[in-house]
Amino acid sequence: MNLGKFDEFVSRMPKSVIRAKGICYFTNEYDVCYLFEQAGKQVSLKDIGLWFATMPANELADMMIREPNLRRDWDDDYGDRMQKIVFIGQKMDKDAIIKALDE
Repeated sequence: MNLGKFDEFVSRMPKSVIRAKGICYFTNEYDVCYLFEQAGKQVSLKDIGLWFATMPANELADMMIREPNLRRDWDDDYGDRMQKIVFIGQKMDKDAIIKALDE
């Protein structure tokens, strides 16, 4: 995602969203994992470190053996990088939220 566009999305987030939380990354910081949290008007975006995909190949191979669950969400192109945000609310327009995020 583009950080500027994500910031715009957050500033226009529907009032029906009561809480949102998840992990994501941005095109200008491809290797950094961010934790996004929103509760009411409070919003935070925190750098929580690098994705496992940034590890040297030999260390990553060892990690895959030690942490087999890491393979569950592994993508051949993106590694463990993902956009995974949960939205909680009442009478939310799921399609509108998806469309806004896709934009």
